[in-house]
Amino acid sequence: MAYSMDTVVGDILANPEALAIMDSIIPGTSKNPMMKMAKGFTLAKIAKTPAAKIPEAKIQEFLDACAAKGIG
Repeated sequence: MAYSMDTVVGDILANPEALAIMDSIIPGTSKNPMMKMAKGFTLAKIAKTPAAKIPEAKIQEFLDACAAKGIG
């Protein structure tokens, strides 16, 4: 099943390919300690959380890149 805004962060953290794509689009993601705390959050919730500082456009770019590579 393809990743979407309803995908939980934990699913991405568990997939090294997806995490590498996320790091390339949103640098430092895999090293951010907040990601482990947010592993139960959906990508939509992350986009709406000001403290995350990850705009929805960047998350959509990640989703598009994963879809293009058949990841997710």
